[in-house]
Order: sequence, then C-alpha cells, then structure tokens
Amino acid sequence: MLSVQKAEQLLSDNDKLLDGMNKYKQIMEALHQTDVSADADFRRTFNRFFVMRSRTPLYYDKFYSFLEARKNVGATFEETLEELKSANGKLEISFSSKLVHVIDPTQPIWDRNVSVLHFGMKVPGYGKPIDIRQAEVVKVYHDYCRRFYEYLDSSEGQALIRLFDDKYPNSGLTDVKKLDFILWVDV
Repeated sequence: MLSVQKAEQLLSDNDKLLDGMNKYKQIMEALHQTDVSADADFRRTFNRFFVMRSRTPLYYDKFYSFLEARKNVGATFEETLEELKSANGKLEISFSSKLVHVIDPTQPIWDRNVSVLHFGMKVPGYGKPIDIRQAEVVKVYHDYCRRFYEYLDSSEGQALIRLFDDKYPNSGLTDVKKLDFILWVDV
C-alpha cells in the first residue's frame, strides 16, 4: 500500500494536504451553521473541494436538499445512491459516498485516488440493467469500506495515523479522514 517512509515525505509541508485540510474543515464547520440547500458559498466550496462539476441544476438542488434534510439524522449509502439516481438517472458512487462522509466522517469516501488506485477497487461495468448494477455498486462500496477499515486498523494503517497526528496534532479529523488525506495526496 503506502510505506511509512513515503507517508513521512507526503506529510512534510505538503501544500496540497494543507490546502485540502483547510477546505475540508471549512465544509465540516459550515455544515451545521447554514442551510446548505440554499448557501451558495457552501455549495461552491463543496463543489470545488470534492470536484463536483458539470451537473444539472436539478442534480445540485437534489444533492444539497438531501444533504440539508439528512445532516442531523444521517443517511445510508443506499439511500443516498437512490436519491442521487433520481436526479440524473446515474449511479453516483463517489458523490454518494462523499455526502454520506460529510454527514458521518467515520465513513470512507469512494474516490478514484483512494479506492481505485490504493485499494484496486473498480466500479461495476455499465453493460447491465441499472437495478442489477446498483446492487453491485452497493456491494462493491461495502467491500471497499470493509477493506478500508481493515487497513486503518492494521499496524501499517495505525502507523500512518500516528505520523499524521505527530505532524498535525489536534487536527480534529477522524482517523478515517486522516488516512483518506494521506492516501489522497499520494497520487
């Protein structure tokens, strides 16, 4: 996966990591301070950080209305995937996981840079009916989460968390997000 030595290099004065941490904290702090369904600044910050672009206004409205409605009560990956599918007819594995993570930062994010490159996970192919593919996407996402937590709990994963904590004490981030950031900057 990622050696401790490489992680030390990645954590040393990494502008991408520092910028990412600042934007992420801004999103997480604003989440419960504003109505995210109507706050243009929140939306802009979220869209830039999570690289959400080229979506229809209906999609953005559904996404942020769902986030606003669920931010205090939680949302499962399955519910979120279904809600976003109703906005554009597509299975949005990455954005569903990001919305779920923002609500519950102990949930891993499916991201090309982490899930695909570091864990070798792939989204199921497009040649099947959407309901069959949706069931496969849910299974793959949960398998990814299991593998992510196993790695996080491993001696190597815990060594990476200790490195992060040594470099950024009192970051306020969950261990899931710390590991996500380390793996994210290793691209």
